[in-house]
Amino acid sequence: MASRSDFKMQTHDLIAYAKAQIADYRGFKAADEILKLLNEKNSDEIVCVACSGGSDSVFLVKYILEKFPNLKSRLVILHFNHNLRGRDSDGDEQFVKMLAENWGVAFYSEKLIDKPTNVSEDLLRRLRNEFFECALEKFNSKVLVFGHQKNDVAETLLMRMIRGSDTTGLSSPRTMTIFQKKYLKLRPLLNFTKQEIEICLKNSKIEWRDDKTNFENDFFRNKIRNIILPKIQEIAGHFNVVKSLESVKQNLEEADNAISFFAEKYLNGRDLKGKLAISDLKKLPTALLKKIFVEFLVSNDLDVRRSYVQTFLDKMLLGKTTIFSVGKRNFIKFDGDSFCLTTGEEDKKNDDGWVVEDLKIGQNRLPNEKILDIQNVRIYKKIWEDLQNMDRSKQCYAVVEKVSKISAKKYQPLFKYLPLGHSSERKLGDILTTKIIPKENRQSLPVVFVNGKVCWVPHLPVSDYFKIKTKDSEALLLTYV
Repeated sequence: MASRSDFKMQTHDLIAYAKAQIADYRGFKAADEILKLLNEKNSDEIVCVACSGGSDSVFLVKYILEKFPNLKSRLVILHFNHNLRGRDSDGDEQFVKMLAENWGVAFYSEKLIDKPTNVSEDLLRRLRNEFFECALEKFNSKVLVFGHQKNDVAETLLMRMIRGSDTTGLSSPRTMTIFQKKYLKLRPLLNFTKQEIEICLKNSKIEWRDDKTNFENDFFRNKIRNIILPKIQEIAGHFNVVKSLESVKQNLEEADNAISFFAEKYLNGRDLKGKLAISDLKKLPTALLKKIFVEFLVSNDLDVRRSYVQTFLDKMLLGKTTIFSVGKRNFIKFDGDSFCLTTGEEDKKNDDGWVVEDLKIGQNRLPNEKILDIQNVRIYKKIWEDLQNMDRSKQCYAVVEKVSKISAKKYQPLFKYLPLGHSSERKLGDILTTKIIPKENRQSLPVVFVNGKVCWVPHLPVSDYFKIKTKDSEALLLTYV
């Protein structure tokens, strides 16, 4: 295990050091321990700090400068301008820039030029993360510090409970995490409440900027923050809900750490690249099996999704030879004793797939003995009423500027579909699983393609590519009976 002196001599081994020491730094002091090491004079590691201009991130910069003064010359404040609030967004950027100048700290920002049509929490988070990752590479840094605090912990826990997260998700955010195997995310303020932070800034006469959209209820987190948490606190009476949820999160983190510990013990250092043998793991508790499979996905640079983990458990329980998708044209074969990573469409069992090319206006009989009726219709007031009440399992309206080809194919989980109101495509398998449509019902569904893109699947809204807009005068009416 790396020693403190080893770390002093070779700061490029920071990630290895953090990984080796992480078990010793459970709780809120982990981030401080790493920052303390980085604060030593002979460390040359650049430390990046995310700062929006809000109270939490402004306090974070103050906290680091006062507690770890040797970091000042190696600190870079990062600011991402979402450009969604016009002058207010630009004002935030200028405020953070002036703050950095006043404190003598380096500053780096980027502004989103091409504003997204459909804004979501997930999209904004992804854009920020892309900016942070590029900035870390630009400054050759392995450390990114965030200003998350106790109230964020409570909000995140409630959000993830509602979404059905596992113990790993429910125990986030953590004070220190390693992501992409090469960066550290530190959160040294998890022991502070929002109120404590703002009182400290007021006493120090330090200003900050409030994002007005935080008080609006357009996003899920805002609804949790502004509606759900206050209501729970009202019902709870003298119990401090934020403090109680922090304790719950800590208990879940300890439980998740224990599961990870025993999972690593059973794996006993085995190489998970490309293959996971389960002959000696089948009788382990479900929580351990899930953790082991997650480690298998991570070891092979695959996305970790709840649907993948559940599929793993289902296949192992059945014990039959099979193959299933894990995204990015990757598949996992199961032979009853081991899971093996493979790639390519040729590995996918699809012997009974069907395709009907060049569908015509009117009635079209499909190989599943169903009828797909396609009609050109004029868009008038009643259609807008129909949109609210129509049975999506049987009908949809689609606007197509110029139809060159309409076809139908048997449902395949890898087909990409653009959900209504979203900016990126998703696999149909993931969407229909989320919609809780039984697997046997999915297999017989047709997927309607227009000009090579998925237009509609019964039970789903029309793809965002083909949605009706107020300016449109004509549409296709698709009916599946």
